[in-house]
Amino acid sequence: MQRTRRRRMQTAVVTAFAVALAAGCSGGGGGTAAGDGNLRIAVWTASEDHLDLLNGIGKEFKADHPEVKSIKFESLDPVDYTTALSTQLASGNPPDLGWILETNGADFIEADTLVDMAPEMKAASGYEADDLEPALLSQWKRGDALYAYPFSSSPFAVFYNADALAKAKADDPAKLAADGKWTWDALAEAAKKVTDAKSARYGLLVHEFDYKNWDRLYPVMSAYGAAPWTDRGTCGFPDPKMTEAVDFVRSMAFDDHSTPAPGEKSDFFSGESAMFISQVSKIGPLADVKWKWDAAPLPSGPAGADQVIGQAGLGVFAKGKNLDLAKEFFLYATNKENAAKLAQFFPPPRTSLLNAKTLARSNPLLSEEQLQNITIESLKTGKVRPGHTQYAKLAEQTRAALDPAWEPDADTDRVLAGVCEAIEPLLEPGS
Repeated sequence: MQRTRRRRMQTAVVTAFAVALAAGCSGGGGGTAAGDGNLRIAVWTASEDHLDLLNGIGKEFKADHPEVKSIKFESLDPVDYTTALSTQLASGNPPDLGWILETNGADFIEADTLVDMAPEMKAASGYEADDLEPALLSQWKRGDALYAYPFSSSPFAVFYNADALAKAKADDPAKLAADGKWTWDALAEAAKKVTDAKSARYGLLVHEFDYKNWDRLYPVMSAYGAAPWTDRGTCGFPDPKMTEAVDFVRSMAFDDHSTPAPGEKSDFFSGESAMFISQVSKIGPLADVKWKWDAAPLPSGPAGADQVIGQAGLGVFAKGKNLDLAKEFFLYATNKENAAKLAQFFPPPRTSLLNAKTLARSNPLLSEEQLQNITIESLKTGKVRPGHTQYAKLAEQTRAALDPAWEPDADTDRVLAGVCEAIEPLLEPGS
């Protein structure tokens, strides 16, 4: 009953997102050039540290622009962020700028909600548009047009409680990585040792997965050479490589009991799990832990040492009330100086800043060695998590079809074939 109710709620959210985006965001004229001087920027963070930094940038911009009356960073619920944002856009009260997840970027671009900022970026004095790393822009481009600036290109990595692993006599992940022996099998072995030794309740926690957000498993899928779909719209779930990836997670949950099974909860920062797969931009609480910790890149798998990057873009909304001011603030907030400030939490797309020594100046939590190993190297070769048009609906239907895989006696091949039956209509071009 509880799972059915949750599914209905999630379906309602997806439907609301699709309706809002289709009804209010597509086509039509732009926003007001002059506007009322009250800039609104939609974000999904409520972190005081993040907001202090953002408000500081806003204060500096306001001081040089007397026409600006106020700048407000509007924190929306991260769980329903995209739906809430698209509803604002459809209601006729859009923010002037906003953060956009890489997985949903295609929807906002195809619906003509975002302004192509490439001409302004190239023309702005001192902006140094050529400093932007081309590979990190691709998700946000259509031809020469650039619809969002990826202010955060945050690699996934394995953060770990070194004390818990040592107590369990498990090998140190960073040392294994340095020796070329850091694999997903080695991770599973270490996780089982932790659980068996009870040095932590679980060996591994995948951040935000909880058997709902299946795309958080993309690092595992990629390591096995699997992908949920291809650029040509082909469903990838029946691939035997995907079966291996899903069965890897199932084995840890149901055989080794080294990662939470459905319905079980854990927290890395309180010491309940020894290892934690998350993004560099989401590890702030490590500053307050009492135990020794370290970090390693994602392990290598049968397909190699694939690294995965999550992105967040900043875009200017075409129907915002303060279009000219929004463009100016965009250029200011993403210039080289402010990109360096934001690098404390959000790895930037600027080539000149992508070195460990520079990033270490603004990121005291990670050492230069850690930044080199899990950020710089990953950004050189990593893959950005794939998005798609109608991503919210696609992700929800995938989640629902994958649900049976998270039962102890599931037939993985049959379940994955069923996923394709559910999502193939959405993968077709023009769907």
